[in-house]
Amino acid sequence: MKILHTGDLHIGMTNYSKLDPETGLESRLLDFFKTFDFIIETAIKEGIDAFIFAGDAYKTRDPSPTQQRGFGERVKKIAKAGIPVVMVVGNHDTPNAEGRANTLDIYSALEIDNVWVSRHPEFLSIPTKSGNLQVITAPWLHKSDFKSLGDKLPAMYAKINPEEPSILAGHLEVEGASFGSEKGLAIVNDVTVPLSLLTERKLNYVALGHIHKYQELSKNPPVIYAGSPERIDFGEEKEEKGFVLVELSAVSHQLSARFETSYRFIPTPARKFLTIKIMLQSDDENPTDTILKEIKKHEVKDKIVRVTIDIPAELNHDISMDQIKKALADANLVAGISRNVERKERVKLDGTEEVERLTPIEALHKYFEVKKYSAEKIKSLEKYAAQLLEDK
Repeated sequence: MKILHTGDLHIGMTNYSKLDPETGLESRLLDFFKTFDFIIETAIKEGIDAFIFAGDAYKTRDPSPTQQRGFGERVKKIAKAGIPVVMVVGNHDTPNAEGRANTLDIYSALEIDNVWVSRHPEFLSIPTKSGNLQVITAPWLHKSDFKSLGDKLPAMYAKINPEEPSILAGHLEVEGASFGSEKGLAIVNDVTVPLSLLTERKLNYVALGHIHKYQELSKNPPVIYAGSPERIDFGEEKEEKGFVLVELSAVSHQLSARFETSYRFIPTPARKFLTIKIMLQSDDENPTDTILKEIKKHEVKDKIVRVTIDIPAELNHDISMDQIKKALADANLVAGISRNVERKERVKLDGTEEVERLTPIEALHKYFEVKKYSAEKIKSLEKYAAQLLEDK
């Protein structure tokens, strides 16, 4: 049995976007649709048995009609291809008020064939062309409801038939996970779920959403975050984006069937981000040429690019922004060209030593001495300052 695992699409992320002249839509919206199309084409080509979407279809709880239409058309294409679609509700899909519909409820209300939407923990039996698939769901819950998950999941594990493949699909923050840009997108307080709650040996695979970085938290059973299939911002610049293809193979085990799990990460054609950092020297006779040479070292075509230029205060030569912009013409979008000019002013505390040459703790020590704080108070304050710097 083949399963495709994805989620965290976040349709509606329009930062670093421009208007597409052909469609009138924002370019980043088209990026997300293009990536989703690639996932769907792969699902059909691979002949998968079930499509698992682990939450967060949209950026917000109130997606626009255009965003809903684009996502809905693609879900319909999967379902009409004879592939069951199971979607668990994520935190970005979940309304503030308990009685309000979430962004995926429309699929349940219309009773669309081959589409299951789970907004609370439940045990589903999904018929596929390769047999029945048992799916235990753990969608995003309001903070007060997460406490019940510790009782509900073991109760559902007890219902698993070992002769049929079984997976868990959840939108959760699990202990031990490595975070990415999703922390900046959080719209509710996260509740961390113990990994031990998901490592039930009766499960053949655990398909997770919410964390944007692809990662494996456990091998037996595999507990996997597929990660987001499209980059959100520069915080995900170096992360490879994709989804997971899972295969559950039946093997004989004494008198009953058991299943071996294999899976592979499939990269998507996600829009690439690129940061170019340039540090000029004070004696540079042609800083513009230096910048252009540095830009040429990078492939900027079709990428979202930002450039940061550190400029010494002593540099007296002009920089041609027009030439720099021309060198970036092949980029999909120039997110910014930042010129960080070193200050000429030197603030002195005691008339002899320049603040810029001191470490933060040394600068604080000088300041405390000027304020005539006692040695004991200085020591205490420096201790707290060091802790803050370590936590930063």
